[in-house]
Amino acid sequence: MQVNQISLRRLLDCSVQYQIPLFQRPYSWKEENWEVLWNDLINLYEEEFQGSYFLGPIVTQAVNGTPGSISPYLVIDGQQRLTTLTILLAVVRNHLKKNEPRIAEKIQFKYLINEYEEDSKYYKVLPTKSDSETYQSIIDSYKNIKNLKKEGQIYEAYKFFDKKLKNTGMDLEIEYIKFHNLILERLTLVNITTEDSDNPYLIFESLNNKGEELTQADLIRNYIFMKLPEDERDEVYKKQWRPVEERFATGIQSSKSKANKISSSDELTTAIWYYFRKNGDSISEKNVYQELKKSFDQCASNQEFKSKLSKLLKFVEYYQRMNFYITEPEKKLNERFRRLKRLDFSTCQIFILSIYEKYDNDELSLEEFEAILHYLESYFVRRLFTKVSSSTLGKVFDNLYKEVKKTKSKSILEGLRKVLINYDKTKIFPDDEAFRKGIINTEIYPKTSTYRGRTKFILETLEAYQTKEVVVFDELQIEHIMPQKLRKEWKTSLGASHPTIHKKWLHTLGNLTLTGYNPELSNKPFEEKVNLLRQSNLTLNRHFHQMDNWNESTIKARAEDLAQVALKIWVR
Repeated sequence: MQVNQISLRRLLDCSVQYQIPLFQRPYSWKEENWEVLWNDLINLYEEEFQGSYFLGPIVTQAVNGTPGSISPYLVIDGQQRLTTLTILLAVVRNHLKKNEPRIAEKIQFKYLINEYEEDSKYYKVLPTKSDSETYQSIIDSYKNIKNLKKEGQIYEAYKFFDKKLKNTGMDLEIEYIKFHNLILERLTLVNITTEDSDNPYLIFESLNNKGEELTQADLIRNYIFMKLPEDERDEVYKKQWRPVEERFATGIQSSKSKANKISSSDELTTAIWYYFRKNGDSISEKNVYQELKKSFDQCASNQEFKSKLSKLLKFVEYYQRMNFYITEPEKKLNERFRRLKRLDFSTCQIFILSIYEKYDNDELSLEEFEAILHYLESYFVRRLFTKVSSSTLGKVFDNLYKEVKKTKSKSILEGLRKVLINYDKTKIFPDDEAFRKGIINTEIYPKTSTYRGRTKFILETLEAYQTKEVVVFDELQIEHIMPQKLRKEWKTSLGASHPTIHKKWLHTLGNLTLTGYNPELSNKPFEEKVNLLRQSNLTLNRHFHQMDNWNESTIKARAEDLAQVALKIWVR
């Protein structure tokens, strides 16, 4: 292992290429990282720091190249800072191009590209596949700025530094020549070059498997691609791994739910976590990488390794179709997954993974699959109305498939019914009477908005079951018949017990409906509300055609009616 302190100029001013291997995460620096670097550069520029400025280590490993060509190196650690510095150089180059074309040309041909090379060897730094197009467009923008690819975090870095150079935000006019010399000469790194015999995967793992530097998904990707033979990595990445990453990115981007706050790495980790739990093994999400490593280390050959990887990624695809239902091509399953998603009933996906495999292998019909998904929905909805804690559902679904198989039933649906009906206590599948009482008495409209989508889903399902008309539910809102804030008229009509009635029945199903008149109805007296409700075409609101007042008994009566419908929908 060779260790040298080196300036950015010396690192780049030779016929060299630094390749970001497939196991590395995509470029992930954010504005806070760029801001720190920029502020340090300005302090250097204004001579607040003397001498050189140490940026940290860059760990590389020489790989075999073509004689007479570039010297290629794998970047095992330090890709974020190296990529950022070359993006910054490209920004400075573009600012120098008009008034100092010779210096701009020097930056391009000495520090950013290998002038006499072609294709991928042309670039001094070669990012991961997902970043390469945008990065290369930034380097190539020297020829034509219009060809700049404006997407991804790589472009955001370019945009950040470009804006800073145009407007520093202080009384400082940057001399671009001085600034570019500062970047090349005064920024230093410790370049650690490992031996050919060193395993870059192990080095990467030991350097990064600390703190929050890497996710479980990063370590998994690293492990898989360093285990594969070098000549097979690109093909596996292109045909199997990258499509998985792209589907996660598309799914997260299109989702309107809280999944927007979740990264592709988080989703991949969860998918693999569910995969290892589907056969009843209790595994912590924090140990997903170790579990995968233990499993794949048992492979006796590369062929077995690749077969196991293909199976894993197939199950990841099942997870994606469930979690991002728009990716499910079968419309009936798409709708079923959408319903489970609206209930935020993701734990059942552990069980559904095994069911999906049987469906995918033509061992289960579409009708059976649909029936199983509907039955799982019933299990969740009945527990929701009877206030059974969902904290035990993880353990339920870890073991459910194993328990269903033990019944040796004629069908999975039959076995599923046997298992769920026999559950009690915290696992219970509430019977009809408990469900009916829950519909009447349980507060189903939560105080926080997080789970109100469930309430709207329940009301939409009750409406859809009772009509053949197409209802545009997106245009409807939940309405409390007895309003959340009682006016004088309401207190009078409810009588002396109005505080008790209001507290007990306000958020129960009997007092809720769907309407497009939510702002108009507000907390108006029932006599005014009912006139608008009678104009509604919704079956849910036909109940009000015969109503002249609204009180405890009428709320209970409506809840009883809704319970009879619910018992037909969410069967046990």
